[in-house]
Amino acid sequence: MLKNRLLSMIMVVSLFSLPQVSFAENECKNDKDCKDNTVCVLAANPPVCKPPQPAGEACKRDAVCASGKCDIPADKDVGSCK
Repeated sequence: MLKNRLLSMIMVVSLFSLPQVSFAENECKNDKDCKDNTVCVLAANPPVCKPPQPAGEACKRDAVCASGKCDIPADKDVGSCK
């Protein structure tokens, strides 16, 4: 009986000590983290799931723009949707 309780306590403690990844409801790392026709906007800080962005919005890749075109200047990491 003591052995069973000890084992149960060890299992409970180990569950709480495991590293946990938590995201706010809209945070993402890639498009697979998003749903309902949204994409992961990596140019946002933190990255969030949003519908494809209109012209002028910040972008890092074509997929986040409604037009399918992200214009990134050669010396920058972030551009804007066309």
